[in-house]
Amino acid sequence: MLSLGEVAASPLQVDDVLTPDTILEPQGGPSLAFFSAGSSEVVSIRVSIPFDEAVEDAGAGQLLRILAQERMNVLASRIGVRAEAQRTHRGLVYQVTGSVEDLDFMGWILREAVAAPEAGRFDGARRQAQVELDRRRETPEGALAIRLLDALSPGAVPLQGTPGSLDRMSPDRLSALWARSHIRPRIRIVVAGRMDPVLLLSTLADLGLPEEGPVPQFPPTPETGSPRLTPEVNRHWLGRGYALNGNHSPPQQILAARLLGRVLRENPGDYEASVELWEVGSRRSIVLSGAANPRSVSALRTRLERLPGEALAALTEEMVEGLAAEVRTELRQAASTPWGLAELVGQGWDGTERIEAGAELLQALRGSQTAGVRSLLEELSASSPVVQELRP
Repeated sequence: MLSLGEVAASPLQVDDVLTPDTILEPQGGPSLAFFSAGSSEVVSIRVSIPFDEAVEDAGAGQLLRILAQERMNVLASRIGVRAEAQRTHRGLVYQVTGSVEDLDFMGWILREAVAAPEAGRFDGARRQAQVELDRRRETPEGALAIRLLDALSPGAVPLQGTPGSLDRMSPDRLSALWARSHIRPRIRIVVAGRMDPVLLLSTLADLGLPEEGPVPQFPPTPETGSPRLTPEVNRHWLGRGYALNGNHSPPQQILAARLLGRVLRENPGDYEASVELWEVGSRRSIVLSGAANPRSVSALRTRLERLPGEALAALTEEMVEGLAAEVRTELRQAASTPWGLAELVGQGWDGTERIEAGAELLQALRGSQTAGVRSLLEELSASSPVVQELRP
């Protein structure tokens, strides 16, 4: 069993809801950020592991998620804890929330979650992944998103996989991909709850994973291609994607997307339209999209084209400060529960390699972001986005 004397334990001085009380870094991993949060007996534990796929292995992470969720559900149902496995753009996330009294049982759930995939369950997991992929490809929203992603980042690995990559995946290959990634030094753990850190270490010290994994060499597999997207389209669907070049900070990107969305909502038309901030590979993109009947498609097209200019014209310092306060409030509300706190901190840590990323975001949102948001909107107004359209 590890003790605090055997790890680097550093108390943090910044008084902020998203700043850990203590960071524990045992030799050989995993790294752990601990929050003594809340007044109840509830604790949430979030385990994340970076996971990358080659194009020919697209969907492998989804398969690992499906298999992990099945194992977690079997155990979690016994004591009524919340347990979820997620595939994110950065990796795989396994999270549980329950009573501190059930800490040992939650540790068992997490050990099962990160365990090697079972060959006997592979076919069922693949069928589920194929159903989820087919459902996305057959809807206009999903098909438009796939086309926009391909245009924004050619060659990017689709996390849900492709029909061809899922067909080619095998139990042995999936196990090798798991073994390459699921090792202790790569694990990040965020814990939110009132409990003894030494007890945490005894529960989460290794999660049953080795300190080192193999480095398998996979022969390339031929790309067999994927069926053409054939969604059932009853309306016109339009999408405009702006790949952000990294010249603007995350707060500026978030606030620019919020401002675009607000301007869109304040003057609605006879169509559906939305603004989203996407993670695309290592960068973000702002995506404007919508759907309209034939009589309104011209108005929708014009609105999406002009929206960056509309937002730029509407921009005021007061508006940006109001949006920043809105985002800060949402972040703090989300962090008011152990689950939300662990999720927010973990997302920032995974995305930046910095445990302090969430706290830094909150701090940045307190400062003036108006000039940066204006610069980003000027950039969007002058740039040529990727454009995709689905017609009935």
